[in-house]
Amino acid sequence: MSVAAWNRFLQEQDNWPAASRVNSSTPYAVQARNALAGKTFEKKKRMSQEERHLQILQAAVKILATKGFWGMSLQDIADEIGITEAALYHYISSKDDLLNMVLSECYDTPDADEYNAVTAGVTDNDGHRVYFYPRYCLNIALYNLQRPELVQLYSVLNGEALSPTHPAHSFFIGRHMRNWEMIGSMNWILPPDVDEDRFYDLYTLAMSAMDGLQYRWLGDDSLNLLEEWISISDIIFPPSEWAGFTDPSEYDPAPDRCLLPLTLSARQ
Repeated sequence: MSVAAWNRFLQEQDNWPAASRVNSSTPYAVQARNALAGKTFEKKKRMSQEERHLQILQAAVKILATKGFWGMSLQDIADEIGITEAALYHYISSKDDLLNMVLSECYDTPDADEYNAVTAGVTDNDGHRVYFYPRYCLNIALYNLQRPELVQLYSVLNGEALSPTHPAHSFFIGRHMRNWEMIGSMNWILPPDVDEDRFYDLYTLAMSAMDGLQYRWLGDDSLNLLEEWISISDIIFPPSEWAGFTDPSEYDPAPDRCLLPLTLSARQ
């Protein structure tokens, strides 16, 4: 492993949700991860508009992650939260409307963006805020360990949405470039040989590897997502090239240490 500071994340598995922990009880048989384990939904008769909205979203995540969009019915959602389908229409207008709510409010959220970025950055003594991309990718894995049911939701819908007739087709087809626009707006500290074209290729490789690894993780509950990602990270970001550019812990806060010349934006 290239960064000693990452060791502590592997030692904090007891703090992960039960569905994200490694199950070693079935060493000779592959068992799918139960990403929805422990999910419960209170069935209250009286709720505020905001509480009911959240309850509907939670129920939709559970049903969509299990049945997908094509297999889900609004009756499934109504049954999950203990109301009639007719009552559900007081809160949503259609099945497509519910899907759009889930996509816009549950997965690619400002909270997720902030979590991924905040500990991947450092402010140098000149006040420049710069970010370390390998740590940013690690943070994505750490964040997704906290929300396995949403990882399953994303994986199921992403597969379904390959069909142009799926209502989320445009969302998933355009997601890669939307996220790249956000990545491009950040101030990344990168090795000297990494220009914008190569950085885009690395971004594409890292996100494709992350998606594939998460599929494997969902299908095999003996797989340690974080451990696997750290191992893959050393291949995508080899220490021989990325030493000093991997994690904020590698930053030397000397008084005359300005990181801006090491950023991609300064070299363009």
